Amino acid sequence: MTDNSLKSDRKKEVAAYKRQKILAAAAVLFRENGLEGTTMRAIARQAGYSTGAPYAYYQSKEEIYADLLGASLVNLTKAVKASNSVVDLSKTEVVRRVFAAYFTYYHTHAEELQLGLYLFSSGEVKKRGFSPETNDQLNGRLLSLLGFMANSLHKLEGVNAVNAQRETLDAVTYFTGALLLSSTGRLDIMGADPQEMIDRYISQMLERLENK
Repeated sequence: MTDNSLKSDRKKEVAAYKRQKILAAAAVLFRENGLEGTTMRAIARQAGYSTGAPYAYYQSKEEIYADLLGASLVNLTKAVKASNSVVDLSKTEVVRRVFAAYFTYYHTHAEELQLGLYLFSSGEVKKRGFSPETNDQLNGRLLSLLGFMANSLHKLEGVNAVNAQRETLDAVTYFTGALLLSSTGRLDIMGADPQEMIDRYISQMLERLENK
């Protein structure tokens, strides 16, 4: 390997390291202050860099937010698909695992739930900095995940594609509500166990589909 190649590789490593530090710093600030309460200056300070350093990698805080959200969706999708990796599972058990994995991921990654809520809101984020291309990319990742989940339902006997899609959207809506109530401590106040709620919902969904 030539000296130029070594220098080039080293430069890429440093850039990747700095980019990751910026993302990590932004994630902390977004979690504490939200997008609206976070500035590029604050992100640079949190990362330990000069004020202009983040602009070498991102044009705006919205771009950083989109990068974090995109990575979160990729990891969520991997977790959901990994739940289906066990061989010789019944179709019903596959559904249970796939849908439970969606809830479990966000339940154990509460900071990413806050990012993910962007996709379910009309949100100022869309109006202030996300390009149409970025919106399309993020929505595409979400729709791909929901399609995978719906397909696990569609494989059940007698469940058509339309019903599979409806049930998936209903489930994700219910799960999101349960996650929000859990993250704010409201379920604890009511003595409810979020995991039991999700397991019960999945069982009721399967029973409902079997009786159609």
